[in-house]
Amino acid sequence: RAGKEYDCDSLRNDCVQDGGRRPPLLPSAFAIELEKKSFTNGKEDYPLVKGLYKDAFEERFGKATKLIYGMLGWGDAEA
Repeated sequence: RAGKEYDCDSLRNDCVQDGGRRPPLLPSAFAIELEKKSFTNGKEDYPLVKGLYKDAFEERFGKATKLIYGMLGWGDAEA
C-alpha cells in the first residue's frame, strides 16, 4: 500500500471499509468458487491453484493458536 505503515487499528479499519472483507474460505468452499473462475489456459491450473490454497490454508490455520476477527462486522453466517 504505497509504503504506508499500518498498526492494528488502521489495518482493521481498512478491512471493514466498503462492506468489509470476507472471512477466509475453507478449502472446499474455495474450490467451489474457483470453479466459477476462468484461467487464461483453460482449467489446467485449477488443480494446482486448488492444491496450493488447501496447503496454505492448512499450514497457516493449522498452526494458529488464536484467531482474532472481532470488529469486522461479521455475523453468524460468516462465522
